[in-house]
Amino acid sequence: MGAGTSATHIIFFIVSVVVALGVVGALYANIQPLTSAANVGSKTLSEQLRTDITVINDPELIPFSDGNYTFYVKNTGREDLPNVDLSVLINGVIIPDSSVTKTILSGNIMWRAGDVMEIKVATALGTGSHTLRIITYNGIEDSFRFRI
Repeated sequence: MGAGTSATHIIFFIVSVVVALGVVGALYANIQPLTSAANVGSKTLSEQLRTDITVINDPELIPFSDGNYTFYVKNTGREDLPNVDLSVLINGVIIPDSSVTKTILSGNIMWRAGDVMEIKVATALGTGSHTLRIITYNGIEDSFRFRI
């Protein structure tokens, strides 16, 4: 009787260890993607909190020459930004990249904190009030109302 009981206990112990390992494996497989998503989300939020831009034009006097309106946007955040990942909208209409020229006035390749970018937009605008929106790659934006 002693050997049969011991064998039964060993079998139950082994089965319980195997079941526990299966449960741990299943939990790990389900929790790992959540952990990765939380890490990515916190990195994105951190970038957004360090990013800020400001249009610094005079709203009553927008430079216009050679069919281009010129806007000046300053990186007022602490994050260096790529200048290629910038969306320009005027009156809610996306201006295609082929009609936009972006130049960082300091000559840097990256749009560093404190740098001013000159954005020339080739578009036709009627007289009156208009709204410019500049949106960075991570969703930070600045709106600017101006008159022509």
